[in-house]
Amino acid sequence: MEKRQTKLAKIVLPCSNVTHQKRNNFPVDRLSELPEGILESILSLLTLKEIQRTSILSRRWRYLWTFVARNLVFDYQRLLPLQNNILDVNFRAESGLVNILSFERSRFVSWVNHVLELHQGDTIDEFRVLFDMDGTFTLEIDNWLLFSLKKCVKKLSLYFKSIWRHHSNSYTLTSQLLHGYSLDSLTDLSLFFVEVSGEVLDYVLSNCPSIERLRVGCSGSLLNLKTSSPLPKLKHLEILNCNSLNHIQISAINLISFNYSGLRTTKILLGDIPNFVNLSINYRYIRYLVKNDCTISRYLSQLETLGLTFLYQIPYRLPKLLELRNLKQLKLDLCPAIEDNVCICTPLLKAFPVLNRIVLKIFPPHGAMEGELKLKRNKYPHRCLKEVELIGFVGCILDMRLALYLINKAVSLEKMIIDTQSPFEEKRLHDSIDPEKLAAITRAKQLETRLAPGVKLVIL
Repeated sequence: MEKRQTKLAKIVLPCSNVTHQKRNNFPVDRLSELPEGILESILSLLTLKEIQRTSILSRRWRYLWTFVARNLVFDYQRLLPLQNNILDVNFRAESGLVNILSFERSRFVSWVNHVLELHQGDTIDEFRVLFDMDGTFTLEIDNWLLFSLKKCVKKLSLYFKSIWRHHSNSYTLTSQLLHGYSLDSLTDLSLFFVEVSGEVLDYVLSNCPSIERLRVGCSGSLLNLKTSSPLPKLKHLEILNCNSLNHIQISAINLISFNYSGLRTTKILLGDIPNFVNLSINYRYIRYLVKNDCTISRYLSQLETLGLTFLYQIPYRLPKLLELRNLKQLKLDLCPAIEDNVCICTPLLKAFPVLNRIVLKIFPPHGAMEGELKLKRNKYPHRCLKEVELIGFVGCILDMRLALYLINKAVSLEKMIIDTQSPFEEKRLHDSIDPEKLAAITRAKQLETRLAPGVKLVIL
């Protein structure tokens, strides 16, 4: 602490700037006169970009951010407008857009390097990088990772999806790189589009006594995830779209949630999980869980939240599920290839009679915007469902039919949330005057006349 205060004292000097002294009848800058602890608390609430902008306020603020920035988030999404243009020209390498994107990528790397070079704090809470990976800058990424470990990072997230669909280049995490660096402080690790083997993951987890959350996605190198030692503090595990994965075997007695998306033939052994209450999984895999006497199937009856993803087919015949007396929340991801989402909801609502909240994420493309809206009368109302949320609502006939179906089904409904933004985070509509968004909002408002008195409608 004394070392840190000494560093800070070098930049917190009396300033003759008129903003800090009452001179020539100018008011005093009261904000800069606040104690250092309060200033640090204020800056800690800002994003990295916002913190950096405070350096222009005065001499005192110029380098203050380098000591207080504890959440370092570097996001490549500012390149997305360029991505859309490149997609439109079908990846023509001769296009000048390729050179522009390469230039922007280099600028992004320079920005990250500059921030890390200036950073003076001893520790950081979060280090997150979302970057368009094309096979270059591997050494720089190695240095970023080692920087975070030197700063005793708690939450580490690497997301290296390539804008170019045909790029096979990716970043590979090796245990050799990590040798000699402590992982004791790491509690949350996310690796997406990072090539990582089961042996490397076992090395990492064996040296992370405090790990509470592990997320791995889209890694073709992950064949088997088997840990050599128990993970007593692991509470949340996500393994998504690692399509070469054959086997998962871990011991995590305090596991609360498990999110799996991938091959239905993957064997999953999680040991005793008495605190397990949250499961998200592919619809196809739920058949395996019910049919086979595996670890997860033994704990289905205590679930409080269940998430199901439906891919490319209508489930005409849902597997017979155990009676889930504790299930309070159901989350459904509905693939665009499924034209009638009501047929999915009907058997599920019947299977979970005590459900009080349902969230449906609707992926584009949707159906026609105009047409006759027909809806059959519900013979079996759901008496416990109180809150409904629709994400990705565009206001087409299929969306309206689904919304009206749920309104009629949930006789105890208290709140309905209509989110008109895309479920794809990188394609969210931030422009409030976007015509498609305005049209979706207009259609959503029409539902208000169908709601019972006292039901709250929230449109986002």
